[in-house]
Amino acid sequence: MSQRKRLLLIAGGIPLGVLLFVVAAWGIDTAVTGDRVVRNVSVGEQSVGGLDQADLEAVGVELTSDLSNRPVELVVGDETIATDAFALGVRVDGPTLAQEALDARRGGFFLLRPFKWVGTFFSDEQLEVPYVIDEGATDQSVAQLVSTALDDPVEPYMTLENDELVVVPGADGATLDPQLVIDALPAMLAAGEPYSLALESDPLHPELDTAELDAVAAEANTATANDVTIRVLRSTTDVSSSQLRSWVELDLSGDTPTWKIDQPTALDELRTMLPRLGSEDQLAHFDIVDGKPIIVPPSESVVCCADDTPETLKAALLAGGNVDPVDEGDGEDPDDETDDESETPTAPTVLIELEAKTAGADEGIADLEALGIIEEISTFTTKHDCCQGRVTNIHNMADIVRGAVIPPGESFSLNGFVGKRTTERGFVPAHAIADGILEDQVGGGVSQFATTTFNAAFFAGIEIPEYQSHSLYFSRYPRGREATISWPKPDLVLRNQTPYGILIWTSYTDTSLTVTMYSTKHIAVEDIGRNETAQGACTRVTTTRQRTYDDGTVDLDTFFGLYRPGEGIDCNGNSTVPTTEPPPVEEEPETTDTTDPNAPPTTAPPVTEPPAETTTTSTP
Repeated sequence: MSQRKRLLLIAGGIPLGVLLFVVAAWGIDTAVTGDRVVRNVSVGEQSVGGLDQADLEAVGVELTSDLSNRPVELVVGDETIATDAFALGVRVDGPTLAQEALDARRGGFFLLRPFKWVGTFFSDEQLEVPYVIDEGATDQSVAQLVSTALDDPVEPYMTLENDELVVVPGADGATLDPQLVIDALPAMLAAGEPYSLALESDPLHPELDTAELDAVAAEANTATANDVTIRVLRSTTDVSSSQLRSWVELDLSGDTPTWKIDQPTALDELRTMLPRLGSEDQLAHFDIVDGKPIIVPPSESVVCCADDTPETLKAALLAGGNVDPVDEGDGEDPDDETDDESETPTAPTVLIELEAKTAGADEGIADLEALGIIEEISTFTTKHDCCQGRVTNIHNMADIVRGAVIPPGESFSLNGFVGKRTTERGFVPAHAIADGILEDQVGGGVSQFATTTFNAAFFAGIEIPEYQSHSLYFSRYPRGREATISWPKPDLVLRNQTPYGILIWTSYTDTSLTVTMYSTKHIAVEDIGRNETAQGACTRVTTTRQRTYDDGTVDLDTFFGLYRPGEGIDCNGNSTVPTTEPPPVEEEPETTDTTDPNAPPTTAPPVTEPPAETTTTSTP
C-alpha cells in the first residue's frame, strides 16, 4: 500500500473537527511563514528555520568564510603542505542553499501537506551544505603552494671553472596538477573532517637542454682561447683569454641558447684599462644635492666604448680578429729592433678594433629630464656592525648600483645589473646560507643590500615580480618583508609600472645602508599588517601592501617569507647538516639590535649572523 493511501486512511479515521483544525492551523502557519524556511530545518550544523532569502544568503557567506578555518593537508610524496578549504577554492553555493532550504518540507501531494506540516513539530530535516569549487582560486592557490613546498627544476647554467667555460647540469623539479586537487575535493568534502588529500606530483623538467649548452660553451671556449689586443683610436690594451671568458654569459633572449659578451662587465673593465679615453662620469647623469635629484650635464669627451661593443667583440672573436702585428705607434721603442734574421719571429697578435663613443656637451639631458625624476618617493635603512668582510661587499654593491635608472615600463634585475660577485671585482668571502646552514662565500652579506632595496621598492609602490626571502629569520630585517640574492639565482627583480622613471640612490655609513628611490610621487603606500601560518616545521609570514593612487584607486598585494625553525633544519623537521663533515662554525655574531618594533614576535630565536647569497637553499 502506498504511503499516500495509508495517510488517507489515517486521515479518514480522524474526527472531522480535528481534521478541520489541523487544516486550518496549517493554512494559517503557511500564510504566516510565507517566503521563510519552515521550522526545524538545518543546513549542515546551521539552523535556518524561519529565515528568509536575504538571511539565507548571509548564511551562505558565513559558511564560506568559515571554510578558512577548516585545515586541509595536501600530502605530495614526502611533502605535507598545510592549507585550508577556502584557500583551495571551496565555496558554499549561496543561491542553491537558499532554494533548497526554502523548498524543504514544502510541496508534495496537496491533501497530505497538513499532515507533513504536523511532522515539522516533532522531527528535524538536515540538508547537506551545497559546495562548489572555484577552479580559478584552486589553480592560483596550488601554484603558490607548489612554489613554496615543491622544488623548482634547476636549470643548467654556464660558469667559469679553472679559466674554462663549463656547463653545470640541471635537475628535475616537481609540480602538482591543480586539476588533481579540483577532482579530489568533492570526495574529500563528502568524507568530512579532518580533510586530507594524498596526491602524486609530476616531474618538472628544466627548460634548457644540457647538451645544447655544452655546444654553446664549446663555441665560446674556442672563440676566447687566445689572448687578444684591443685597440680604440690609438690606445691599446691586452686582454687575456681568462679575462675574455669572464665577460662571457649565456644569452637566452632568442629561440635557441647562445653566448654573448656581458656589456656592463666588459665596458667597465675596458674603461679602466683605457683611461685616457674618458669615463661614463663625463656623460649626463643624476646626482643628489640637498636631498633633491639634479641632472649634471656632461663635458665633451671620448669614452670607451660604443654601445655595440659586445656584438662587435663577439663577432671579432668568432672571426679570429684582425690577425696582424699590433702597431703601437708612438709607443714603439726603436731599441727593441734587431737585425738577427735567425731569431724566431714573434707570433702575430690577434688585434680587435673597437669604436670609441663621443659624449657631447648636451647629450642625454633631454632624455633624463623626460623621466620626471624630481623628488624622493621612498627610502629605507638597515643597520649592521662595522668593519666586517660582509660590509665591504655591501658597500661595493651600493657603489655599483648608485645612480641606476629604471625607465617606465621596464624591469631592473639586481643580478643582471651588478653581475657575478668575484674577488677580481673587489668582493670578499663572508657568511651566506646554503641548505639552511651558514657558510662563507665570496660576496656574502649582499643580501642586506637586496633587503634594503626590496623595502625601498615596497614603499615606492612598484612591482616586485621576483624575490626570495631568507630561509632563516634575522632580526635586523622586517619579518616577512625581505629578500636574499645569489648568483645566478635567486635574483631580485623590480618592475617600474609607473609613467615616470625611477632613480635608485644608495648611501652608507660604517654601520648602516640606505637605499632611496626618486621619481614623481603618485602612490601612497602602507604596510597594513602581516599574519603567520605554520607550513610543516616552518613558519610562513605574509605581509599585505596597500597602494592608493592619485585617482583614488586602491589595490592590495602580498609578499611572504618562509622561515625554517632553525639553522640546519628543513620544513619537515629534518636535518640538512651534511653527515660527512660538521657544519661550518659561525663567525662572532653581530651585536647591533635592529629589530623592527612593528614586527610580530618570532616563533624561533633569530639567527644573529646574516646571510646574503643563497646558492643551494631550498626555500622559495
